[in-house]
Amino acid sequence: MNHRIHKLQGLLQKNDVDGVLYATSGNLQYFLNDASFWWQRTPETGGPSIDIDELDSGGDAGHFLNRPDCILYVPASDEPVLIMTYQRAKDMQHIPIQQETCFYDRIPDVLGGYVRGKRIACGESCNSYLKQVVARVCPDAEILDGEHYGEQLRKIKDEDEIATLRKAAAFTDEAMAAIVPAIRPGATPRDIENLLVQYALDRGLSDLAFSPACICVRSGAPGSEEIFGHPHDQPIVEGTAVTFDFGYVVDGYCSDFGRAFYCGRPEPVIADAYKALQEAHCHLLETVKPGMKMDLAFRILTASLEKHNFGKYLRDYWDTGIMGHQIGIDVHERPWLHNRAEEVFEAGMVMCIEPKIWYPGKAYLRVEDMVLLTGNGCESLTKFDRELFELPV
Repeated sequence: MNHRIHKLQGLLQKNDVDGVLYATSGNLQYFLNDASFWWQRTPETGGPSIDIDELDSGGDAGHFLNRPDCILYVPASDEPVLIMTYQRAKDMQHIPIQQETCFYDRIPDVLGGYVRGKRIACGESCNSYLKQVVARVCPDAEILDGEHYGEQLRKIKDEDEIATLRKAAAFTDEAMAAIVPAIRPGATPRDIENLLVQYALDRGLSDLAFSPACICVRSGAPGSEEIFGHPHDQPIVEGTAVTFDFGYVVDGYCSDFGRAFYCGRPEPVIADAYKALQEAHCHLLETVKPGMKMDLAFRILTASLEKHNFGKYLRDYWDTGIMGHQIGIDVHERPWLHNRAEEVFEAGMVMCIEPKIWYPGKAYLRVEDMVLLTGNGCESLTKFDRELFELPV
């Protein structure tokens, strides 16, 4: 039995839970300790609903996979079992865990031979299906939320996970460097996004963390009062701010990254705004330490930007100060950074910190880095040039 499942069983025993079921999801990959099998993730799978009332409470985000082709059942004090279809077994049979294979419609019957107890928990992915199965095979059982057990154990990354996230961050830096020469007048945002996708395909990656975004705002142009006012198929021209948000899946772990550029020579106020954003971001990275409350991050950034008279332009989603999240197997993992967050930073977390300036009519600017919390501070895993902004035309 691997150490991750052993820790999970400790949590189940501590909480008087008889067993937990996980379908295809980040938790399944984590507890099997195997990233070799493919599964379809989304920006929402494994993460919270972005509905502001449910920032940290989950929601319906994990129901994209309605019925799974494999289920991991972990009892509190017995051997776990992986139940899967014959087709799925082709890429999972090497995993060192007790296995049962069956036809798709037979999964509930096979599970019925293992699931026992009065308190059974279910993960978020395929949650409705898992609950139906538990209700069928253990009609008297209390059905509980099991997602948070995985979240609790996945919050602090181990050395292998950190090494993989470093690799994902480095790959993303390299992709950004490769794409910069294409950010020229005549290219469209869609052209550039397609290049980011092709970069991954050419290097054998199996998936994106999410669909890449190339967001353009041409100073003073029609549509420049809206962040997404520049048509996706309209060519970039001189005088356009070009902002990125993209990420990849590398060896089962996600990256998430952002930078902004300007085609041609920017107005002084736009150049100053990006410089101030980078300086405020770096000041925050120098300030963040284990034990610091997460709700302070937005205030620290605002104070830094206000020194340069750009504080009012810091984008504040729904007046909550959302400016980041943890990352790992899923691109969006809890906890999220916002001004209501009760959590503190802990060594071993890997956070995406992503402040943004929205200057209507002039530019939308963003910086996003993957940041590892160390024993006495933090380290940016993404290291792309912070000085590069003005691009030749």
